[in-house]
Amino acid sequence: MQYAPLPTEDQLARLRDGIGANSLAHGYRIEGGLGCTMDVLVDNGKRLVLRRYGPWYDERGEDAAARETRALELLQRSNVPAPAPIWVDTAGVFQEQAILISFVEGTPDLTPAHPFEWAEQLAATLVRIHDLALDDDDLIMFPPGAGEDDRKISENPETVLEHPLGEALLRRRVELGSRRGERETVFSHTDFWPGNTLWVGGNLTAVVDWESPATGDREMDVAYCSLDIRYLGMDKVAERFIGAYKERSGHDLPDLPHWEAVALCRPMPDIAVWVPAWESMGRSVSVDKARAQHTRVIEEFLERTS
Repeated sequence: MQYAPLPTEDQLARLRDGIGANSLAHGYRIEGGLGCTMDVLVDNGKRLVLRRYGPWYDERGEDAAARETRALELLQRSNVPAPAPIWVDTAGVFQEQAILISFVEGTPDLTPAHPFEWAEQLAATLVRIHDLALDDDDLIMFPPGAGEDDRKISENPETVLEHPLGEALLRRRVELGSRRGERETVFSHTDFWPGNTLWVGGNLTAVVDWESPATGDREMDVAYCSLDIRYLGMDKVAERFIGAYKERSGHDLPDLPHWEAVALCRPMPDIAVWVPAWESMGRSVSVDKARAQHTRVIEEFLERTS
């Protein structure tokens, strides 16, 4: 990702005026994100996070700043661990869409000391997200769908076909999609995976990166997260995550295989694009190993769903 430039002193001054701060300075940049530029700002020792969105949101006519702000408001109202919204840039202070949110202590944990407890916390938090109540305006702001992933696959199948197992995976996706029935729609993160969670001392402190929330099948978030856990080489932990979600939600997840097929297509044609983000979160993995893990998980999925 190409990051936005550091905020200028004039922009910081306008931001200080916007939030009524006496002192606001740039602290440091958080690297590794694929969708946003994130800078930590400091106000008299208090840390805040400035999030600026990539240009593709404007190109698609999406108000990512408003959507994330509303999502964070809903999460705060329901005591779901997430940052609090502070300010949204409606005055064009920055060239990019931008919001300011609270800083939450913690870091992503991709190598948990107690993986089954870690998986259960992920599942319990996701159930709370899916249980959020939305009003009519929220349903307009968060339209049905899986973000861009399902659409991207339908419009650009060649990206999947570049992978040796791509044709078989696309055929399985069509087959599984034809079996889907009418399901309850829920509030969805659309990119719920361990890298978008923060942890301190084995406890989940926040779910972050809410620029693309939507409404949709609960299986979508479950599939995305469980497969990312499998990419980390923790298949049994992924199964525990799925089982814990079913137990806590009371839902059997009949469409999970369909969304697994969609999720397996997400990094295609080459999962190597995800390696820098993993490395920034402390996971040591080579490009070759990432590719091998992705292929292994696809092979297991095709066998399991045959």
